[in-house]
Amino acid sequence: ADFHVDPIIGTYYLSLNLERDAFKDARVRKALSLAIDRDYVANTLMQGTYSPADNFMGPGWIDTDGTQFKDNANGGQSYIDVNNYEADLEEAKQLLADAGYPDGEGFPSISYTTNDAGYHKVVAEYLQQAWAQLGIDLQVDIVEWASFTPMRRNGDFDIARNGWVGDYTDPSNMLELFTTNNGNNDGKYANPEFDQVIEDSRVADKTTHFEKLHEAEDILMNDAACIPVAYYNDFWLQSPSLKGTWHSPYGYWYLQYGYVEE
Repeated sequence: ADFHVDPIIGTYYLSLNLERDAFKDARVRKALSLAIDRDYVANTLMQGTYSPADNFMGPGWIDTDGTQFKDNANGGQSYIDVNNYEADLEEAKQLLADAGYPDGEGFPSISYTTNDAGYHKVVAEYLQQAWAQLGIDLQVDIVEWASFTPMRRNGDFDIARNGWVGDYTDPSNMLELFTTNNGNNDGKYANPEFDQVIEDSRVADKTTHFEKLHEAEDILMNDAACIPVAYYNDFWLQSPSLKGTWHSPYGYWYLQYGYVEE
């Protein structure tokens, strides 16, 4: 059998409760983001089943000309340099100091809420270590799935595991999550400029539509409105004799036209 890996359009990210005073300053949010070694998380902790996230929008999302939306983001540059973690960590320490918390001094103890499934617990334990390098004390709160989603929706958390897999390949599917009144905006991000750019993207002209969506991602990442960590992948073994199947970028299998070639 042959080994296959396909990206799924979606991102594993952290929601920060922006109603908490600890996260009001964008420099704090950026510091928390930059202190994460995404390559280590994706390729070691998650055993390569995810890919490190250097943008919010990952591979598979389509731009106006049919190319990857990600390739055209931020002037063609990644928002986060996942291959230069030591420099990122130093920048994180400086940002936290600039925000008034040198070496974490005076920063409150915070909690991270997640459910205990897949790699979520080991990621939570890693975040404790990563943010300890900034002098930040993180408590991990592992809860049952049935309790986890209502807690996150109700804002009963400091930072929580989150993620989204696309319903369709237009990047608006994920970016619109962060508009002020979106029901899936668990971190309660509220930026009138972002809302207006998303509203301006809702036009028939494709060039304008995608320009505005790129602008929206710029705002989102500059604000560190959430912390993208990794991109979802699907991986499987397939016999070369199996033909006619299709694996969609949403992670679904279509086997109705499949057949085995003798």
